[in-house]
Amino acid sequence: MQVREIMAKCDITIQPSAPALEAWRILSSTGLPGVPVVDSRGQVVGIVTGEEIVKAGPDMFVEGKQVRDIMQEDIFVLKEDTPVTDSWTMPANVFPVVDSRGRTTGIMARSEAGQALFKMASSMFQQIETIMDSAHNGIVAINEDGIVTMFNQAAEKITRRKKSEALGRHLSEVIIPQGLLDILKDGQYQSHYKFSVEYSTGTHTYLTNRSPIMEKGKVVGAIGVFQDISEIEFISEELSSVKQLNKELETIIESSYDGILITDRDGKIIRANRANERITGVSPAALQEMTIRDLINNGIYTKHITKAVVEKNKAVTVSEQTADHNLLITGNPVRNQQGEIVRVVINIRDMTDLDKLKNQLEQSKALSERYQDELAQLRRKFIEQEDVVIKSTSMKEVMDISLRLARVDSTVLLLGESGVGKEVVAKTIHKHSKRGSGPFITVNCGAIPENLLESELFGYDKGAFTGASKGGKPGMFELADNGTLFLDEVGDLPLPFQVKLLRAIQEKEITRVGGVRPRSVNVRIIAATNKQLEELVQQGKFREDLYFRLNVVPVKIPPLRERKDDIIPLVYYFKKHFEKVYGISKEFSPGVYKDLLNHSWPGNVREVKNVVERLLVTSPGEIVPSVEIPLDFTPQAQAGPAGKAGQAAAGAGGIVVNGIIPLKKAQLELERQLIGAALKELGSTHKAARALRVDQSTIVRKMNRIREEGLSI
Repeated sequence: MQVREIMAKCDITIQPSAPALEAWRILSSTGLPGVPVVDSRGQVVGIVTGEEIVKAGPDMFVEGKQVRDIMQEDIFVLKEDTPVTDSWTMPANVFPVVDSRGRTTGIMARSEAGQALFKMASSMFQQIETIMDSAHNGIVAINEDGIVTMFNQAAEKITRRKKSEALGRHLSEVIIPQGLLDILKDGQYQSHYKFSVEYSTGTHTYLTNRSPIMEKGKVVGAIGVFQDISEIEFISEELSSVKQLNKELETIIESSYDGILITDRDGKIIRANRANERITGVSPAALQEMTIRDLINNGIYTKHITKAVVEKNKAVTVSEQTADHNLLITGNPVRNQQGEIVRVVINIRDMTDLDKLKNQLEQSKALSERYQDELAQLRRKFIEQEDVVIKSTSMKEVMDISLRLARVDSTVLLLGESGVGKEVVAKTIHKHSKRGSGPFITVNCGAIPENLLESELFGYDKGAFTGASKGGKPGMFELADNGTLFLDEVGDLPLPFQVKLLRAIQEKEITRVGGVRPRSVNVRIIAATNKQLEELVQQGKFREDLYFRLNVVPVKIPPLRERKDDIIPLVYYFKKHFEKVYGISKEFSPGVYKDLLNHSWPGNVREVKNVVERLLVTSPGEIVPSVEIPLDFTPQAQAGPAGKAGQAAAGAGGIVVNGIIPLKKAQLELERQLIGAALKELGSTHKAARALRVDQSTIVRKMNRIREEGLSI
């Protein structure tokens, strides 16, 4: 579009020497936005617009006031063939217009240029929209905020959304974004991305190209073009299926150990697999040039199997005895739609090889039995090297699972009563994993006060709190980097801290107390608990999402009372250990072993260790008789009548002491029952401490002492 198309045609001009009032009269009478000022030669030297008239004010009526006194001299003159877009970029509001010879032919206001450009842009946009709607492919464009700015008719068909429902809405409200929003983040072009959409009429597959919309080097939007390739995909899949079937058929035929021949009804060989070469000595390529009759003439076979199948009109099986092979040959007819035999598939089985296979199978069976014996010996050596005492089948299964888990990096949840050996299993998994050379950090979640948990596990930066180390301190997560973090007694974690632990496990990053920068950590999590986490979840005392995050691979470690085969080996192991530690040598009488074997061991392996040590160090002789086994070495209520002192009831809480026991032991048992009851009811050491009116650190210290004595809480 040129200036001549929108200018106000007018040849009115005014001389610089003319009265200023004359310019005002011209503008008032013509309604022109301005009047050009020309010199004596007709050249434009200035312009007078309404703006100059207003600026002059009353001076307009002063006698002698000329046009040159009010005209604008710094002007831009447009030619008739100048593009309108050029005028829009010039810093002026009114332009004189001249022809090719420089004569004034009109005048144009900037506002007229704007209106003309707006109409032109609207027309172009309408044309673009028409072109877009005519396109077969769906087109969707969004701005930098994800708002849909373009949505053609093909996109309506693909998304089952009308244009009126899409324009002006966020992309996620219209369709599943399918990555278009990602273009806004990375600004990278993505081509030939394929995705499928489920409709009530079936599944459609689309191919999309996605591009960023750039403006001055900045991503201001994104556009995606979608093409329905469902039919092409269907044809491609059909073709791929046919190719795959042919390939599978080829593979099946070639993989057969039996010889396979395919002939026509006259006995001409159409196809032969590689196994035939082993049987006949003739290559598959040479066989395809021959007939069954040629094989008979060459002395390879004596019977025409194809002829027998055609004559009998059914499958036929014959035996062939050659110089080197005892063969079983079966011919199966292949019929066309009319029921006529068009092909014969011949299967040639070498029975001699089957006899050899039978002998090899017997040898393999014997070899397998030997390998099993060697494997059992290796397992025993492994257990001895690991200082792990295992005799029972159930614990062997646990250790087998542990070794399999060592090959992967999955999160493991060890379940079992206190003292069953959960930490031993955790160390076994760590030691035999790819992290075995890395650190193994153990955290007793129930032994750390609630107000110190975050700083102990995540660490802290300098100045995080009063008394903090000047250089800060790494937490357990950082110390376990590239290794394993063992969270023992995870069921004792306070509920508010569980969400922070969940995020650290999921995101594999932690933020120190007082810090602002997240730190990445590469840690494998192994958790352990003697509590029923499912019940804690139902009671609202343990987060469900953390439970599912930890319970990826649960491993249940049975209590010692369920694996009595391990009791005596454990007694022997700890006996040798303490004899070496204390430099003593003693023997247990058969009665001792019997009593130990029949005991229920509520404290599990930890209790066995403590009892063996006690028997060794307290027995005066070299042989420990059964009568010297303390009858009260576990907190079990003793049945039967009271002793000489009778039964003494203590306190109003119904606590009963049966018989005479040491005062410290009675105090320990009382603390065990009270703390256990408080933890069971309230769920955390913090709440238990409040209920028992002591500090949390006191509860934790007493719990550790109780466990050291081999007792369970």
